[in-house]
Amino acid sequence: MGQVFVTALRAITQPEPQNGIANGETPAAKRARTHALVAAVNVLNQSGLAGPSREIAYSTDSATKQLVIQVIDKQSGTVVVQWPSEYALQMAQEYQKEQHTNEPLL
Repeated sequence: MGQVFVTALRAITQPEPQNGIANGETPAAKRARTHALVAAVNVLNQSGLAGPSREIAYSTDSATKQLVIQVIDKQSGTVVVQWPSEYALQMAQEYQKEQHTNEPLL
């Protein structure tokens, strides 16, 4: 039989905003991160890594403000796989409602 490992989970606290900027990220840093993400998605799509009839897309979930990465079938437009999953986004949204915050969770 295999081994079973159990570990305790504990809450991770979000750092307090610095100078009114959530997560300490300046607007310039956010733009640079977004630019790097766009470049990375373009490189992945040009390389064909997702497959010949698939493409990688990104967006921001409107409710949780989380980055969402999807692999999409080009012909049908259906989402093949998504990170984080819809379930994870729903859980994050519920948590944010309970905490009364709009800070990204994932």
